[in-house]
Amino acid sequence: MNNKLKYLLNEYNWDDGFDLPKELLENSDCDLALALEIFYLADGYSYLIDKAKSTPLKEWKLFVEKLYVDILAGKYIQTASNFENPLTKVQRYKLKKQQIPDIFLIDL
Repeated sequence: MNNKLKYLLNEYNWDDGFDLPKELLENSDCDLALALEIFYLADGYSYLIDKAKSTPLKEWKLFVEKLYVDILAGKYIQTASNFENPLTKVQRYKLKKQQIPDIFLIDL
């Protein structure tokens, strides 16, 4: 089932809002790899760089913030699914210096 969720995510147009990503995250087959992929596709990197930043994109901030908290709380389990973190070595280094949790910096 996770492959179907991943397919839906890859075909999704993010200009359509957050309804489908929210549905995918609430699906019982959503694992940690898919949650992290959604996080980064939703520009989670910008959130990690400056979590306190004021933004006019209230819906985006609420979505990414909730997902960040859910990932840290262990809502999504790690399965055999892989996730290749899209960050460069420099981005990872900067985030590590900001003490961002490793789960957002590693590959699964």
